[in-house]
Amino acid sequence: MILIVRIVALICTGLAAGIFLGHRAGVSRAMPVLNPSSFIQLQQVIHKTFARMMPVLILGALLGSVMWGVLLRSRWRTDEFWLVSGASLAMMCILAMTRAVNIPINKRLMTWNAAAPPSDLSREWAPWERIHSIRTVLAIVAFAAEAIALSIHRLS
Repeated sequence: MILIVRIVALICTGLAAGIFLGHRAGVSRAMPVLNPSSFIQLQQVIHKTFARMMPVLILGALLGSVMWGVLLRSRWRTDEFWLVSGASLAMMCILAMTRAVNIPINKRLMTWNAAAPPSDLSREWAPWERIHSIRTVLAIVAFAAEAIALSIHRLS
């Protein structure tokens, strides 16, 4: 059972971290160079794809990490337990921030008309980018913590 939980946690966390990093390193840098209409079109296309995928990955990462920690609870004094617990906390923060900031902005994004973009597009989108940067760092840290926890387990 713990092997399956570890695999689910590591794969989902790694994929989420990779997608967040790819977006941050690429798409996030496009806003300043794209005109507002093109930016809206790009983000709407991206949103249609990832709105289905990201909840599965984030919930899979969170549930996998939490279950991994629960299965390790009898070894709560080990580094593996605390690394996995930290990864779980990071994924909980990602979920909370996503629901509080990114999802409401994404819902507004899908109502915007690319032919008539909001006059304050940069101001409206800025909170999304700030939270996304934090989510990216947290997801990378969570993935690294799980990878190290798995390595520690293999060494013991």
